[in-house]
Amino acid sequence: MKKTILGILSVLVLLSCGGKQQHSLELNGEEDLAGLRVAVSSGSCYELELSPRTDITLMRYNTDSDILQALVNGRADVAVQDEVMYNVLVQRENGIKIAFKQEQGFPTAFMFRQDEGDLVQAMNEVQRRMIEDGSMKRLKDFWLTDRYAQETQYTHIPNEMSGNPIRVALVSDSSPISFQVEGEWYGIETDLLRELGKAVRRPMDFKRYDLGSALLAVKTGVADVLCGCIFVTPEREESYLFSEPYHYFHPAYFVVDREAKMSGEGFLKKLISSTKKNLITENRWKYIVYGLLETVKISFLAILLGSLLGMVLYGMARSRRHALRSLAKAYNGFMAGIPELVLLLIMFYVVFAKSGLASDLVAVVTFALLFASGVSGIYAASLESVPRGQTEAGLALGFTRVQTFFNIVLPQAIRRGLPLYRGQCVSLLKGTSIVGYIAIQDLTRAGDLIRSRTFDAFVPLAVVTILYFVLVWLIGLLLHIASPKKKVL
Repeated sequence: MKKTILGILSVLVLLSCGGKQQHSLELNGEEDLAGLRVAVSSGSCYELELSPRTDITLMRYNTDSDILQALVNGRADVAVQDEVMYNVLVQRENGIKIAFKQEQGFPTAFMFRQDEGDLVQAMNEVQRRMIEDGSMKRLKDFWLTDRYAQETQYTHIPNEMSGNPIRVALVSDSSPISFQVEGEWYGIETDLLRELGKAVRRPMDFKRYDLGSALLAVKTGVADVLCGCIFVTPEREESYLFSEPYHYFHPAYFVVDREAKMSGEGFLKKLISSTKKNLITENRWKYIVYGLLETVKISFLAILLGSLLGMVLYGMARSRRHALRSLAKAYNGFMAGIPELVLLLIMFYVVFAKSGLASDLVAVVTFALLFASGVSGIYAASLESVPRGQTEAGLALGFTRVQTFFNIVLPQAIRRGLPLYRGQCVSLLKGTSIVGYIAIQDLTRAGDLIRSRTFDAFVPLAVVTILYFVLVWLIGLLLHIASPKKKVL
């Protein structure tokens, strides 16, 4: 166990030491991008603007931290991001700089459902009032400059209102737009939304989504408003309502800074410093603990429920009724053919969209349905692998059919099917890493949240990898302990 974990760490260390670009580029405008690899955020206006160009290699990423890592590790030559996304501290720590900024500004606003006209009007009134009394300027002077980067603590309007909460789908977990510190959300957009909540006397319920999932959440009524540096485009205006833009962001073109003085610390000191930054600072280890518990909870409940449903499915497949056998066969065929992520999204945004069922319970049901399909086949293979003569021998010795099954057939079937069952449990555990798409902060999402604050990939990914390995090992250990042992006569 110890040697395996050390092996995992060694591999991650080697992977993290990929060659970093040694020379920064001298760029003066977009015409200088020809022939370069350009990293952008998927779904952003910058992607839409650069997509028609055939003289560049456009590289699309889902998070700001992934874009930065692509740049500093040499997988991209240029990173296009909002001018405020990587502040001076981030630039200094990662050895990057702004080559140039584009003069054109892109309007950024809050996106609402088509039936949320009252909220849109209230948001517009809040922004106008803040512009008139000067609080909007003060807010921007703090968040949209490097002032916030010098702070160690942030404040905001207390979320103490009562009533029906405004459900907010966040697609950014990067400062200064919206980010978490010890489980609380801060940033310019969260401050503006809290002003909205104060105006309409409703609390805010913030949840982090990926962009595609967030759009679905607003469209299907799971969320009321979407934020995260959302640009206003004609295509989006056809399907959603937008507030008035609160700011016009300018794209900055980031490159590696060859003049930057990188730390000369050895690997061990860097590892200690990185561990402190990723786990100790702001108590970020709590994200890992919470995510670990969420992963264990979803996995355990899904395995338990799925095992029971698998028995029902096995009984249907063995039924004398043709309709039940056909239904079981169709169910297994459907589950075998649909990707886990697609099924999870269908269950959350279609089947349970209006039910109010918590997202973690939706995940449990989804993975239980998938698990049931897999284990029903394991039940069949295990039980049918026991020779029929074992049953006949038990009956000949005077046992009833029930006694024969539980005392002779079932223990043998369990021993033969346990390796397959363990593999199914491990597959489910690893499959739960996609639950972040429906705003669940599991172990994988916890690592993403930390990376979004520190822009450091190694320690969060190493911790998450090791914990998944430990969970897999524990599954094997527990099933081994619970398995019936052969009796020596």
